[in-house]
Amino acid sequence: MTRFPILLLDYDGTLAETQPAILRSLREAFGASGIPAPSPDVLKQELTRGGTLQTLFQAIVPDSDEHDAAAFVRYYRAFYPAADEEETVLFDGVVETLSALKEQGKILAILSNKHAPTVCASIARFGLTSFFTGVIASEPHFPHKPDPRVMDERVLPLFPKQPRSAFLMVGDTAADLQFARNTGVASCWASYGHGSSSQCAALEPEIRIDSFGDLLTALRD
Repeated sequence: MTRFPILLLDYDGTLAETQPAILRSLREAFGASGIPAPSPDVLKQELTRGGTLQTLFQAIVPDSDEHDAAAFVRYYRAFYPAADEEETVLFDGVVETLSALKEQGKILAILSNKHAPTVCASIARFGLTSFFTGVIASEPHFPHKPDPRVMDERVLPLFPKQPRSAFLMVGDTAADLQFARNTGVASCWASYGHGSSSQCAALEPEIRIDSFGDLLTALRD
């Protein structure tokens, strides 16, 4: 069998440099919520965790409740599309690498903790939609990485009868690598992204890439 015929690809920090748009939208959402925005360094540190907007807000405002978090998320999602369109770029070599992977017969799917409609809109804007068999992203009432239920409830139904050895999780944060460990699939750390180097290295990914294009060479080794 071809090595890792199915690639699960994170989006933020793996395919696209979204951090400027995320930081801008977070600052705007905190302002709209009447809460002083933390420093960029604090926000960047939270982004290394690879969680959701809710988990980020609750970590920064620990005495908040679900209503506060939901309001913050609404503000963020109202601000994000403009920031995404103006500031997000694909990492170098993404289109060429995705094209080459498809030509090799790889099955590609997005697996992201980003809001599902936002991911779909962003990949459509960059002309990437046709590369992916599926887009699995954050939706209400569904678990998110690194929860192993994501594999059982959302990934495997798209790929019935596929063994876990068929999958490679490619992502830049501890959430991606911990998800792979929790579900018994191999992992590839995108070291150029938003994750914490120490946290990600400690999770001992099978593969490390320093640019997205490195994935082609890594999969030939």
